[in-house]
Amino acid sequence: MFIICGVTIGMLLSVQTAINAKLRVYTQSPIASAFISCMTSYLLLIVMLLIGNGVLGFRAPDFSKVSAWMFMGGFLGVVVLIGCIILFPVLGAIQTTVLPIFGQILMGVLTDCFGWFNAGKRPLSVLAMVGLGFLVVGIVFVVILPEKRTILKNNTGSRKKWQIIGVLIGMASAMQASVNGRLGSATGSALAASCINSTIVCTIILIICLYKHNFGNVIYAFSKKTPKWVFLGGVFGAAFVLANTMIIPVIGARMLMILSVTGQLLCSVLVEQFGWFSTCRKRIKSVQIMGLALMMLGIVLVKVL
Repeated sequence: MFIICGVTIGMLLSVQTAINAKLRVYTQSPIASAFISCMTSYLLLIVMLLIGNGVLGFRAPDFSKVSAWMFMGGFLGVVVLIGCIILFPVLGAIQTTVLPIFGQILMGVLTDCFGWFNAGKRPLSVLAMVGLGFLVVGIVFVVILPEKRTILKNNTGSRKKWQIIGVLIGMASAMQASVNGRLGSATGSALAASCINSTIVCTIILIICLYKHNFGNVIYAFSKKTPKWVFLGGVFGAAFVLANTMIIPVIGARMLMILSVTGQLLCSVLVEQFGWFSTCRKRIKSVQIMGLALMMLGIVLVKVL
């Protein structure tokens, strides 16, 4: 049961990115789309926090052990949320998934090796190094080889720049997870930490909206022509946070990571293969499937063994 839930969590994350990217079409602004998604998640998380002590059993937060750097997760969250919305129409579902995942794993290894964010140092094992090698080869199979074979005209230096940005977004996401994890430990409530993070994200995006005069773009999303399902990105984001909070104590963070990544990769393939959520439909090549399998093997070696 929890295995299915773990995979579903990852799928929700991929679906959220696809929906938020579609919402951008109606708002005509990635910042406005990010604001709507974030506000939806934020309001749902606040409701969860308010009923948490009674129904869900979450503990009230304690701020006595919180340090200032633990609030950095909100700033990183802005980068990740807006970045993925911008990347999706440029790189497609699969690359918007695999490149940030590679960045997450890379930053996770660096965090373990150097003990960043008050994490204990853990030397890089031989298996972990082999796993990183599989990840790199997997990225080559998924990203580089298909584009060389099809000789895409738009595979320019600009596209490579966005691919590098995708990896950096993944690294920012891993940093955000580490910081939020420390905030959750310090407050004694992972859900409260997520609400704090969402508050900072929404506040920053609101300021950017007002500064860039994008708030009018938020209104565009509520046109009668806008399908209601494009507002579900924030709902899936809140569901992702809640599911993480409930499942990690049962199966552990590492196992959830494996299951979640499996769900993300699976969903990204389905979205791109069948053009779900009105995305551009692209046929998945066998070399990409091989690359995804190599990436999963590499992640298992790095994170589990």
